[in-house]
Amino acid sequence: MTALYATIWLSLAGLLLGELGRRRHRQTLIAPRWAQVCSAAGVALGVVHSLLALALVYGWDHARAVELTAQRAATVYGVGWLGSLYVNYVFLGWWALDTAWWWQSPGTFVRRSAAWDWLWRLMVFTMVINGAVIFASPTGRIAGVPLAAALLWAWWPNPRA
Repeated sequence: MTALYATIWLSLAGLLLGELGRRRHRQTLIAPRWAQVCSAAGVALGVVHSLLALALVYGWDHARAVELTAQRAATVYGVGWLGSLYVNYVFLGWWALDTAWWWQSPGTFVRRSAAWDWLWRLMVFTMVINGAVIFASPTGRIAGVPLAAALLWAWWPNPRA
């Protein structure tokens, strides 16, 4: 189970470093390669985490994973939506495509609409708050709350930019 938790926290570290690099990119108009690498590594580790969870927690039974994820959501929110797990897949896919765009065409990426950026940030923040704070263990929340705060700082408009 250590690998399960290590992969998600390393994935989230890659996400944060990628977002910090995107902030730098907006400031300098130069895409930091280190941040692109961190974002790509974060995506890859997120996929590994998902596969490990499916294997170790759900015994490769996807229907069981869908059901238990919906049950956990029902416990917290009072609604057990069977699509909850699929939101994770959408997030990982979006993150992968977003990172690929940033890597392949940093000039168009940095000029994309602010609405697209904020939609992405809303998705990220929703996933982080749910995964690293609301559904996290008390120990996990110790890292989840500062992670959420660091993301907010990375997204905060820079008056010097």
